[in-house]
Amino acid sequence: MLRLRLLAATLLTCTTLALVAWRALPSPQEDVPSSRLFAQNWARGGVVLLVRHMERCDRSSAECLGAADGITARAAALAQSMGESIAHLGLSATDIYASPANRTAQTADLMFDQPVARQDWLLTCKDEDLAAQIRLHKAAHRNLVLVTHSECFDRLRENLKVRETDTPEYGSALVLFDENQPQLRIAGEVETDEWLKLLQHPNPS
Repeated sequence: MLRLRLLAATLLTCTTLALVAWRALPSPQEDVPSSRLFAQNWARGGVVLLVRHMERCDRSSAECLGAADGITARAAALAQSMGESIAHLGLSATDIYASPANRTAQTADLMFDQPVARQDWLLTCKDEDLAAQIRLHKAAHRNLVLVTHSECFDRLRENLKVRETDTPEYGSALVLFDENQPQLRIAGEVETDEWLKLLQHPNPS
C-alpha cells in the first residue's frame, strides 16, 4: 500500500511539473499581424510564410481536382486567390518552395504563376529541425514562402519552443519575421479569408 501511495505521489508530481513547464512556454501569436508591420518586413525581405496545402481530396467527399492524393476542385479557386494576394505584395525578392507531395505541389502551382521548386525537407519536416532548415534556405533580404503540411507547423513550434495550437485550417499561413536574431519569431497566422487585412499597406516591387 505504501508503495502504491509513493507511486501515486510521484506521478502527481511529474504531471504537475509537466503542466508548469507547458504553461511556461511562450504562447503563440495567432492573430493576423499588423498590416503595416507585415508590409515593412516584406519590403526588407524579412518574412517567412509557412502555408498549409488546400483541402485534401482523400479526406473529403468533394470532387477531386485530379488524382485522389491531391486537393479538391473547389479548393483551386482559394489557392489562386491566396497566391494573387501574396503576389500583390511583390515577389521579386521572394523564394518559393513546396513539398513534393501532390496536394502541396498542386496548391503551390495554383498559387503562383511561376515554377515552384520541390523540396523533400518540407515533406519530412516532422523528423527535421525545421527551424534550422528554414534558416538554411532563407536568403538575406529575401522573403521565403513554403507550401507544406500541418505537421510542419507543429514541428516548427516545437523547434521554437512555442506552445502547439489546434491543427491549422487548409490554406492557413503561419507568419514569421526574421529580425536578425538567431531565432525566427512567430508573428501571427492568416486564414484564407483574412488576406485583405494584410493588403491595407501593400508594398509592390
